[in-house]
Amino acid sequence: RGLWLILLILVLGVGLLWFISSKDQVVALRETYGYWIGVALVPVLTVMAVSPVPSEFVIIGLGTRYAVWLGTAFAWAGLYGAAFMQYFVARRTARDFDFESARTRLPRWLQRFPALHPAFLICARWIPWGPHLVNTAAGVYEVPLRRHAWCAAISCVPYAMVFAALGASVF
Repeated sequence: RGLWLILLILVLGVGLLWFISSKDQVVALRETYGYWIGVALVPVLTVMAVSPVPSEFVIIGLGTRYAVWLGTAFAWAGLYGAAFMQYFVARRTARDFDFESARTRLPRWLQRFPALHPAFLICARWIPWGPHLVNTAAGVYEVPLRRHAWCAAISCVPYAMVFAALGASVF
């Protein structure tokens, strides 16, 4: 079941990319939702941030439309939602596999991987593919939900702000 969830998210991400990639679709969305397009784009960003499809251009667009602060707020909401979605998908998928027996066969240094440490949960999100790695590791290693939540809340702010500021300053 976990693999079907992953496949569904991949298909949704690619579909959303295809849908909003044409200029006509973006104009239609803006005309339909007006100022509320940011609220409409939060779930789009959530699904795209979970899938391997690049989602940064959505954040840049939010920064272009709403400037830095409001663009950051909308982007943060989408990224925060994605952190939970990936966490729960990884946690569910890990149940389909015997992760504990596979973990005992790993090298000792990898068995001691600091997936529970807040520094990893916060800072590793800022590297390329970091959010995917962190959320998946947190789900597989069964990081407590409360710790994952506050670490995700903190670490999504700079990521959202950088790309929203890029959009606000470029366009």
